[in-house]
Amino acid sequence: MSIFIVALAQAFLELGHQVQIVCGTFESRAKFQRLLSPRLELPIIGLSRMPLTGPASVAPWLRAIGIINQFRPDLIIHSEAVPLPLHGTIVQIVHDLQRREGTLAAVWRAIRRISSRLSHHVVATTSELQEELVLDLGLPRDQILKIPECIDRKSYASPGLTGRERAILHAGTSPYKVPEATIRAFGALNDPSVRLYVTGDITRPVTEAVDALPEAIRGHVLLLGMAEGACVCELHSRVRVAAFPTRYRVPVASATVMEAIATGTPIVGSSRLSRDLLADGVNGAAVEPGAETMAAALKAVLDDDVLWLRLSAGARERVRQFDAHGVARQYLELANSGGLRSSIGTSVQGEDEKGIDEPRLEDPQRLVGPLACHSLKASYGWAKR
Repeated sequence: MSIFIVALAQAFLELGHQVQIVCGTFESRAKFQRLLSPRLELPIIGLSRMPLTGPASVAPWLRAIGIINQFRPDLIIHSEAVPLPLHGTIVQIVHDLQRREGTLAAVWRAIRRISSRLSHHVVATTSELQEELVLDLGLPRDQILKIPECIDRKSYASPGLTGRERAILHAGTSPYKVPEATIRAFGALNDPSVRLYVTGDITRPVTEAVDALPEAIRGHVLLLGMAEGACVCELHSRVRVAAFPTRYRVPVASATVMEAIATGTPIVGSSRLSRDLLADGVNGAAVEPGAETMAAALKAVLDDDVLWLRLSAGARERVRQFDAHGVARQYLELANSGGLRSSIGTSVQGEDEKGIDEPRLEDPQRLVGPLACHSLKASYGWAKR
């Protein structure tokens, strides 16, 4: 489950459609509420309380075919890794290509291609993924839509400069998020007036990086562990800058980066962030993740009020393209297209939230909405009106 899935499902509900989410693993409603903090009650069917991987995932996902088809959805939105034979217009979303590497690269590539053949539309969530999929799937560029991931803007506050703490946020400690790079940059900044918040599992690389800091600033690093979703939202709107020295092979639409954008928080990030999210000089600074380079960029955003105001305004403008209602409408338009592969080349652009009529469907009784995770833990979602 992800922030994107929750935001899109809520948008479909608010646009007047019924939504059903099917996910491979769903441990508990309490954990879901704690980590993702949805505004609305979402209907979720979990196939297992335990992670589904390898051969053990086959039987639950075969069972999912009956569950989904019984609902008789008009539109099914899913991730690319579980190519189930389903009824209705099928939209395959590609979030990343990380699993194309390694010993099973050929297997994952074959699964992706099979899934794309079973789908009426293929959607990439970033410009870079769209370009890469031309090679990966062997499809013409005009047959791969680009629709961004989305965020529920109603869940985020965007306070001005006076409401900000002189602090940095690094969200997530997975290896590809390189938290130790932000910690080293904090050390190079060496400013006792600044705090650094780090959310995510407290790993050995993180503690070692903190231990290596000068004693005068070591206590200014707050390791918060796996923070609740509401806490992370609040932190994004509290700090003055968010750090993302993220390392991707192909840039993807990071939910935590979109959270920073939604709160009007300037970003200091690596050049491996998608250009759709981080525009250098517009809503942040794209820099190489060296300690001194990152420290200089962080210092500029922390110390220069005029720069901060300009970058924050850029973030608030940029978040419009990730608005959940605008993205939901783009998916609704696919239900109008008749599910023909020839229509893939026509990308429906997002609209402002005011003055827009909801797309009219030829059959308004069934309309479909969201879901996806990754690999054999993929999720499906759909909606009826």
